[in-house]
Amino acid sequence: MLNLIVCGYNGAMGKMLQECISKDPDCKLVAGVARSAKTGTLDGDVKLFHTFDDCDVDADAIIDFSHPGNLDSMLKYIKKTKTPVVIATTGFDEKQNKSIEEVSKEVPVLLSHNTSVGVNVLIELVKEASKLLNNFDIEIIEKHHNRKEDAPSGTAKMLINAIKEVIPESNEVFGRSGRNCKRQSKDIGVSSVRGGNIISDHDVLFCGDSEVVTLSHHAQSNAIFADGSIFAAKELLKKENGLYDMKDIL
Repeated sequence: MLNLIVCGYNGAMGKMLQECISKDPDCKLVAGVARSAKTGTLDGDVKLFHTFDDCDVDADAIIDFSHPGNLDSMLKYIKKTKTPVVIATTGFDEKQNKSIEEVSKEVPVLLSHNTSVGVNVLIELVKEASKLLNNFDIEIIEKHHNRKEDAPSGTAKMLINAIKEVIPESNEVFGRSGRNCKRQSKDIGVSSVRGGNIISDHDVLFCGDSEVVTLSHHAQSNAIFADGSIFAAKELLKKENGLYDMKDIL
C-alpha cells in the first residue's frame, strides 16, 4: 500500500487527486496540506495540516499540486523525513528550482510541469518535428482557465526547452505588441490565453511557405494529471536519489 500526502489538498487538483487515489487499490491518502486547512483537523481518515511545518504524518510519497509559496516548508519536511516527492506545481523562480535540485541529492524528486502521459509524448513528437522541419516558423499557443496565475504555462516552457534541444540558437518571444514585431529567424513565438474553464490546451505550429503542421494536446479532464502523478509516485519509489522528469519513468 502506497501512503500518500497531497499538498494542495483543497485545490482543484487536490480534489481530483482525492478522487483518483480513492479508486486506486494500491494507494491510500493519509494526509493533506492546504493553506485553507486548520492543522489537526480530519477529513474522514485524512489528517489535515496548514503547512508542512506542522505535519507529523509519515508517508511513502508526497504529490504536490499547490503554490510556490508552499515549497520551503515542504522541502524542509522532505529533507527531515527523506520522503520522495512528485512536484507538479508551476511558477517556481530560479532560486526555488535550485532548492529543488539540492534536495534531490538526498531524496528522489520528480519535477514536471505536466504529469500527463499524452503531453510527454507530445514533447517527444515536437522534438522530432523540430529536426525535420527546422526551416519552418514555430509558434506555441497555450490556453488555460481564468484562475491560472503564471504565464506562459509550465508545459509551454517544456515545449520551448524541447525545441531548443534541437535548435539551440532559437529564441522565445512571449506575445507581440507594437509596430516593430516582425518575426526574426529562429524565433519561437509563445502566446498565452486565459479564459473560462479551459483545463489545458497546447498547440505547436510549424509554419512553412505553403503548409502548416500542428501538433496538439487538449486535456478533457484534470484526471489525466492526477493519474499521471500517482503513476509517477509509484515509479519514483524504485529510483535512487536524484532529479527526474516524466520521461525518466515512462
